[in-house]
Amino acid sequence: MADRDKHPARQGTTPRAVVIGVVLCVTNAYWLAYTSEIMEPVSLLTFLSLFLNAVFTLFALVVVNFALVRYTPRVALTSQELLVIYLMVVMVSTIGGHTTMTFLIGIITHPHWFATPENDWAALFGRYIPSWFVPPAHVLDAYYKGETTLYLADRLRGWLTPVAVWTGFIAALWYAFLCLCAIVQQQWTEREKLTFPIIRLPLEMAGASSGRFWTHKGMWTGFAVAGSIELYAGLNVVFPSVPALRIKGYQIDQFFTVSPWDEIGWVPITAFPFIIGLTYFVPLHLSFSAWVFYVLRKAERIVRLGALGANELHFRERESGAWLAIGVLALWGTRRHIVDVARSLFGARAARRSVAGRRHRSAVVGLVVSLAVLTVFLLRAGMTLPVVGGFILLSLVIGVGVARIRAELGPPSHEIFAFDPARVMMTGVGSARLGAANLTILTFTYWMNRLNISHPMPNQMEAFKIAERARIPRGRLVVVLMLATVVGALASFWAYLHLMYRAGADSVPGYIVGIGYEAFGQRLERWLLTDTAPTTEGINALFLGAGITGGLYMLRHRFVGWPLHPIGYAMTAGSFGGLSDFWFSVFLGWVVKATMLRYFGFGVFRAGVPFFLGLVLGDYVIACLWSLTSMVLGVPTYVLWP
Repeated sequence: MADRDKHPARQGTTPRAVVIGVVLCVTNAYWLAYTSEIMEPVSLLTFLSLFLNAVFTLFALVVVNFALVRYTPRVALTSQELLVIYLMVVMVSTIGGHTTMTFLIGIITHPHWFATPENDWAALFGRYIPSWFVPPAHVLDAYYKGETTLYLADRLRGWLTPVAVWTGFIAALWYAFLCLCAIVQQQWTEREKLTFPIIRLPLEMAGASSGRFWTHKGMWTGFAVAGSIELYAGLNVVFPSVPALRIKGYQIDQFFTVSPWDEIGWVPITAFPFIIGLTYFVPLHLSFSAWVFYVLRKAERIVRLGALGANELHFRERESGAWLAIGVLALWGTRRHIVDVARSLFGARAARRSVAGRRHRSAVVGLVVSLAVLTVFLLRAGMTLPVVGGFILLSLVIGVGVARIRAELGPPSHEIFAFDPARVMMTGVGSARLGAANLTILTFTYWMNRLNISHPMPNQMEAFKIAERARIPRGRLVVVLMLATVVGALASFWAYLHLMYRAGADSVPGYIVGIGYEAFGQRLERWLLTDTAPTTEGINALFLGAGITGGLYMLRHRFVGWPLHPIGYAMTAGSFGGLSDFWFSVFLGWVVKATMLRYFGFGVFRAGVPFFLGLVLGDYVIACLWSLTSMVLGVPTYVLWP
């Protein structure tokens, strides 16, 4: 495949690649919806930095393509086309599934249906909800009860407006992130030469890197090791008499029952091969910092909560402060490049007419237009201009922060629970100053940042890096990525609504009803009824998290070999999520990598790369096969996560 890519007519964004990508966007949207809400137990395929469904789709394409190369080579896909299709599937994965679309549909269907005289939601915040935000009440009865169909004229008409409105919002927001990626890409890829560890596996699979991936014995050894563990784990679920190696489900906090140790909180012990494999490509100082800060956080709980009797440690506010600092520091590190971009826009004619100048001008214009669309949207919805400005600024800072850590360090996961603009603004100014109308509309954006796992910006930045490595024209790729975004949003809406009208939202094992209660019952109602004011403790915790992060950045730049990385702190600063769920697997990956580098040298470490890529691929492929088996046969099977 690699040799054929040199043909100038084949640059990846061919009509057939786009058509195949669109078809796979629709099928992946359905797969993600089914596994997130219908399958029991639910399977969260987009809960990691490297999406399981996208890797499996690329694997299936490569298998088919090998047959085409052998028997009909003229119609075989090039590695560039394979990567374009993969990136289209990645885009739909940022929208579909548990981490985005479950939350969006769960939120827009919840407030009117669950409003009662007892909770008085209609008076409390119902009057601030625009009619074009939500589906009409007459389509919701069948949505929640199920055993019917979406495909009736009145139901389709009822959903037409909210689906169009929120698809447009997603397109504008995703395009804003894409333009921001285009602006900072040159700084991150050409000047700083960030490594983008996450893209290593798809590049190798598509044959756009070494070209020897599929023939390497080490890769197949790793594949067999991880795949066998997943295979027997799945057989053990279906046939309990089959022995299996248990790699998750251990909790050691059950052994800490005496004060002050009983305040240690949830401590999972896992040994996921794919996390060990991904950690192999993470810099040692990050994996070391992640598990060290996790242990320190548990120690703080024991001492301050258990021994000293503290009531609240404000871990969530500290986590928010840490991530805000990462985003701000990432923008600060790009300041000279941003000045250069401004000069290319307003400087000499030669600079404006250069390739970089034209690219920057298009990206800046696109960013301004998309942000203007978002501003008008939110103003029309009922938000005030200062709050709209705060929402947009915080959204961009969050996006830059997540994209930066993925580009520089590639952590296996970056779950940041409830780090969203509404919560940050609530911590800073309180509910009285924000007002009920602003808080209501902000609640309808909670789906964007409730977990921050499948955030579009790091995936878009990695798409640009893949395009650079595989010689895919960036301008064409932008069009394809936006096409996949719109198709992915529409397909995800269709998949969820199709499944909910058939199964009933009240009856599915997923979280599509729970997220609505969380957003309106646990957050918005509490904020409005308690007239929450900013607390000194909350603000101090926010600044403490930011200060620790900034201090760690300073120490890393001042002292060569400083072992603790600020990203490691941010990834484990919250009560849960981030790398906290995988901390022991990360620890094992760190031990393996540190041992190999210390005692065997870089040559042996480099020789081990295919084996650890095989660990990831074997885990992913067999886990996805179990997921598809469950979907097709309708029986419970083994799930990799959770």
